Amino acid sequence: MEAIVRFGPDARLIGILGGAGLPPQAPILVLPSAGLVPRAGPFRLHVELARRLAERGLRTFRFDLPGVGEAPRNVGLDSREVTLAALEHLTTEFRATRFAIGGVCSAADLGWLAALSNEHVAGVMMLDGMCYAGPWFHLARIRAFLRRGPRHWLGAVRRRLGRGGARASHRPMDLREWPSLEELRRQMEMLLARGVRFLCVYSGGIGDYFLDIRQFGWTFAAGARDPRVTLRHWPDCDHTYFARSHRERLLETAISWLLEDVFPNAPDRRV
Repeated sequence: MEAIVRFGPDARLIGILGGAGLPPQAPILVLPSAGLVPRAGPFRLHVELARRLAERGLRTFRFDLPGVGEAPRNVGLDSREVTLAALEHLTTEFRATRFAIGGVCSAADLGWLAALSNEHVAGVMMLDGMCYAGPWFHLARIRAFLRRGPRHWLGAVRRRLGRGGARASHRPMDLREWPSLEELRRQMEMLLARGVRFLCVYSGGIGDYFLDIRQFGWTFAAGARDPRVTLRHWPDCDHTYFARSHRERLLETAISWLLEDVFPNAPDRRV
């Protein structure tokens, strides 16, 4: 069963509570909209995930951020504040006390920020989330460049000269407001010390900043080796999981992580 939920300033924001008939102790996976994709998720990924989790005893809450889908642009709160308002509403109105949160791209970043601000967040689902380039990224780019052969090299040189030698920027943090590398590591240590679990999946659709799985270890240092961190690199998948087989892989991975790692004591409602 699903229910429409209004929250935020003057109840102007709308979300869908999946598993609304489950008991209040049932945990909630919170799914902010990602980019300009409304709350249903890319190719209705959030809807499918919500319905499968409801069968397994977990609730979900998917909602539109300001300016996306049915959400008005000017609500007096930014995306982080709206996400925290959603968590607060779920706590006060639905007696929720345990959350996982995240999603694709900017939704992954919001999950991280929410975990830093709300101690009831037990898991963060980071799909193409934060990771810095570092030496492994640049090594992977050089190897890919060399594999393409002399004809490609000449074309690349001509294009570079045509741009006046300008170099492309590989700084997604400029658009997504990532913390510094040092601060990111410190935050990871703090969240892991609190017992937060992480599912970190990197697709092949983010070649502008992620090409080698070793970048994760370079970025998060000791935190990357913590058993509470689940890491996957799927270079055959695109950023929005267009292929049905890729979405199935993601759904199975996310559900397994939630039930076995984040909320192992959640009641399984399967007959």
